[in-house]
Amino acid sequence: MPARTHAALTSEPLSTDAAHRFCADPAAGAVVVFVGAVREQSEGRAVTGLSYEAYVELANAQLVRLAEELALRDGITAVWMEHRVGSLGVEEPSVVVGVSAAHRPEAFAAAREGIDRLKAEVPIWKQEHWADGDAHWPGTT
Repeated sequence: MPARTHAALTSEPLSTDAAHRFCADPAAGAVVVFVGAVREQSEGRAVTGLSYEAYVELANAQLVRLAEELALRDGITAVWMEHRVGSLGVEEPSVVVGVSAAHRPEAFAAAREGIDRLKAEVPIWKQEHWADGDAHWPGTT
């Protein structure tokens, strides 16, 4: 039986508690919750915040597909994936990936693959806002 899954883009603040509650399971000996947050510097420059944009329909579909793929792995009991869109300040969570599994190696591996694939495959783009008033889309010139 596949694990429970939850995957969504949201403009609302992300909750690590909600991810942990969703992933908690009596069959799970491990719950891993990864949080990506807005850092105060990028490329040696002070950052005041980020803006995230997404191709919403495609991004939601890809998040769901990715969560469902991870849920099919042996020992996985739950997968949670949420990513913010809109404007975020320094220290705000931008992405939360939670995975529970019977054992720790499987939980860590699935969470790592989940965040790596989300960043590589899901059409979400960030714009950095620098303290000097400039803005930059990483990956562009």
